[in-house]
Amino acid sequence: MAERAEREGTPIEFYASNNIDGGDEINAKLIEKYQPAIRHLQYGLPEEETVKAGIGKAELTPPLGVELAGYGYYLGRRAARVKDPLFARAVLVEDGQARWLLISCDVLGLSRKVSDAVFEGLSARFGIEKDAVMLVSIHTHTGPAIKYHEGCGEVDADYPDTVPGIILEACALAIADAAPVEYLLRCENAIAPGFAYNRTDDAGPLDDMVRGFYFTRAEKRPIAVISYACHPVLNGRLDAISADYPGRVHALCQEAGIESIYINGLCGDIDPVYRKGEDRDARMDAFAAAIVEAFTKGLAPCEQQLKTGRIPRGMSLEYVVECDIVNAVEDAVKREGAEESGAARVARIWEKEMLAKLYPYRLPREEHYEVAYACLGGMWVVALPFEGYTLTGQIMRERAQAPVIALGCAEELLGYLPTRKDTERGAYAALESMFPYKRLPARTGAAELLGEGLGDSIAKGFRKV
Repeated sequence: MAERAEREGTPIEFYASNNIDGGDEINAKLIEKYQPAIRHLQYGLPEEETVKAGIGKAELTPPLGVELAGYGYYLGRRAARVKDPLFARAVLVEDGQARWLLISCDVLGLSRKVSDAVFEGLSARFGIEKDAVMLVSIHTHTGPAIKYHEGCGEVDADYPDTVPGIILEACALAIADAAPVEYLLRCENAIAPGFAYNRTDDAGPLDDMVRGFYFTRAEKRPIAVISYACHPVLNGRLDAISADYPGRVHALCQEAGIESIYINGLCGDIDPVYRKGEDRDARMDAFAAAIVEAFTKGLAPCEQQLKTGRIPRGMSLEYVVECDIVNAVEDAVKREGAEESGAARVARIWEKEMLAKLYPYRLPREEHYEVAYACLGGMWVVALPFEGYTLTGQIMRERAQAPVIALGCAEELLGYLPTRKDTERGAYAALESMFPYKRLPARTGAAELLGEGLGDSIAKGFRKV
């Protein structure tokens, strides 16, 4: 019998039984529907190249009293309770020739120090090199700050130093859990309407697709890799620790006997729909249920082929002179209406730091970072270190002419990467969002150029030509 989870009166059918002692088996309905295609895809696969998958998680919940990151400046919003625990989750996929270690953390974003410590630990302990690793955060606004962004939550003195070890523990459990995959399926299916909207542009794009992968294994629970693009802000300004709606997605999967990892898409311009006075928990339950329903209904068989790697990228930054810096801050302070406001304080600190680097000119002209990628079953996954916008992912898919899961908040979070339209109309993400990160804005059109470049690289299979 298929397990069902009830949310808002809508049954969700999962394709796996919850027979933990006997090992989870794929639902008979799914076998009947897909087995001929899956047999065809698996035929002739050498035994040594059989795909294996494993999953692990380790708790990331910080101590009570830490300041929570997000929602505004200098809020002093400290954790008084745990609504739901935070985790680092890892999924290992290997096929005898390639390995992919996908890691997702229930925090706003990571730092370079933490990311590098994870990469070094994976290499030293498990022989897994950086090219095979994708490290992202879900961007919850009810979690701790790992790196200080001015006014957005003080970093606890001790907690960040514990994070690499916790992530490595999750990875160790995933490696130990690896087992042969019976069936590999992928998903690209639209969520029911009415759960998310473009918060920066009423006429702007909205990516309504839930994407991901589903692995069944002979004597172990199946694994779901689920992705949707939306800010995890349904909790509002709680004084509680929570993974927000991704935590509810995991709870639904657990009820059905499925292990899961959630990877957030390019959500810089996307918020969940919430109406004033609405029960936030009920809305969160309905949203999570809609994501899981779209995922389970959209599963289809795919080839068990894996490819991973990473490529360096460079991005031009705006060239500024003194009057540009001063005028930008004066405009920001004027909009706030008071020097004492949190946003004005952050702007003044940015102004001071930028001017201090101006003579001699020590402000960067470009920024360098890496993009991790993987291709599994014909679907590409790329991870960007930004709160990217929907349009970047759309351009990527159009240029690639292939299914792509475009993720944000990878490794050290570098801030927003707005579209040309957002920049030209002087929206928050164009400049003011750079103030807490103490960075210069990207050149106008950088988001579109990134989508084009990565889409072209995907079309070529990331081969050098």
